[in-house]
Amino acid sequence: MGKLAIIGGSGIQDDPQFHDAAWTRFDSQLVMEYYNGFGDGFVDCRVSDDLIFIPRHGRDTDDSVRYGPSRTQYAANLIAAKMLGATAVVAFSAVGSLRGEKIHVKDLVIPDTYNDQSGRDNNLFGIGFVVHHAGVPAFSKELCDLLSDVGRDLVGEGENRFHCLHRSGTYVCIPGDRFGTQAEGYVRAQQGADVVGMTLCPEASMAIQLDLPYACVALPVDLDLDANHERSTLRVMGELGPVVQEYIRRLVPPARAFAEQEHRLPQLEGGIIAQRFDRILNPYLHQFAHELQAKYCTRS
Repeated sequence: MGKLAIIGGSGIQDDPQFHDAAWTRFDSQLVMEYYNGFGDGFVDCRVSDDLIFIPRHGRDTDDSVRYGPSRTQYAANLIAAKMLGATAVVAFSAVGSLRGEKIHVKDLVIPDTYNDQSGRDNNLFGIGFVVHHAGVPAFSKELCDLLSDVGRDLVGEGENRFHCLHRSGTYVCIPGDRFGTQAEGYVRAQQGADVVGMTLCPEASMAIQLDLPYACVALPVDLDLDANHERSTLRVMGELGPVVQEYIRRLVPPARAFAEQEHRLPQLEGGIIAQRFDRILNPYLHQFAHELQAKYCTRS
């Protein structure tokens, strides 16, 4: 039975949906090479029968490592999710709005494409196996539709509501860990971006390379030119807590059902180029490469 994986920041890990899921530490690396976002390769996550939660930046405890967006172990997180049985991924991301006249703080945005300005390497497999996956669609349309449907009933007036739902939008991913300057924000808006964040890439691409339907819940917590964790941003994140918890509560049942279905990603059709499986150093990625080859390269 497939599991739903939710990846989010530290504010998500305390959600009541995860209270019955035990913490476990997964070694997603084994071969100790630092490349492509493996970090130290140890991923702390909560796991239940049909739900996995992975704190994107590491668990906030004395014996764990915390990673900023520029050093987050994106590959290790997703390998752990896949090995623990994930068959779909929903990612939560706090973002800034580049369209203050249209996308406001405390809105709910379900992006349908992105602009990767992070400069991070999205080659998951290293050498030996090439995945030229398509960027259109950027996310799972079915999963984006589901995320929008769940959010629609939580839009309205009042404290525990999103102000507005945006079913589409362009997420520009920046390197981090600093926020953008006024000049950078202006240029990114001129380039067509709607929201700006630090964590979507290479996470979205790597999820596709692992044959995982992926979609993002973007939560505007500030205007890009006013992004400052020391002032209003942390307060807004705290105020969003109750409605985000209710959103997750409503999301989990249909998203679990989605994860239990068979999916074939259009982004991978015709994009698998097998070369030398023996050159794939990570044993988990070696296994996944064979699975991708069998699924997407075998002609009926």
